[in-house]
Amino acid sequence: MIPFKRSLSLAFGLVVLATVAVLITTGTVGASPSLLPLAAAPPTPSIPVSVTNTPLPVSISGTPTVNANIGTPNVNINGTPTVNVNSSATAPVYVDTDRPERNGFNASCTTDPVDSTYGQAGCTLFTIPAGREVVIESVACNAFLTVGNVPGQADIIVANYSAGPFPSGQGVYFPIALTKTASSSLDEYQFMGNFRIYASSPPDGAVGVGIFYRTNPSPSYPQAFSCSVAGHMVP
Repeated sequence: MIPFKRSLSLAFGLVVLATVAVLITTGTVGASPSLLPLAAAPPTPSIPVSVTNTPLPVSISGTPTVNANIGTPNVNINGTPTVNVNSSATAPVYVDTDRPERNGFNASCTTDPVDSTYGQAGCTLFTIPAGREVVIESVACNAFLTVGNVPGQADIIVANYSAGPFPSGQGVYFPIALTKTASSSLDEYQFMGNFRIYASSPPDGAVGVGIFYRTNPSPSYPQAFSCSVAGHMVP
């Protein structure tokens, strides 16, 4: 027969063991943190970045490839890198060849009185140096005639045309449309306007640019024609 105290101790021990077993099963006692389920981390939101100091200065060293699409940035390149410009017939890159190394000029001349037989005269405005090209950009002309007479013909003569619809190297007459501006003891005709005439000289010699004039001859007044041009010379 088991003594009463020993029976009570044994029963109390079984109850404790049963309680510990239940707690281990449910994971509420002694559970390691590494065994607990973890919640998924929230996604990182996108952060917009705005560059407000336009134009943005950029300094580049070495030979990197740079795509600049930030308005009109200032790009400083150190050293002597190779720069390639992509240009095609469908997406051309335009270069103003008139501007670099330009040398501006003005020139003018006045013809002698028209001859008494054919009523015509001419003079040389300027001479294009060998191997150079000029661009005439403005023209101003003036003519005095006897009252009632009219200009029959007035032209700028380019001996060696270098650009446009005419074959290069061909002489071209550019007509000047004179307009009557005054009349008293003489009739005055004038013209002033912008032109874009290209002319050049071959490498082996200089050529001239001049004017030509024709009207009815008159013994009472020495009718003549004068023009002034302005432009620039390029290599």
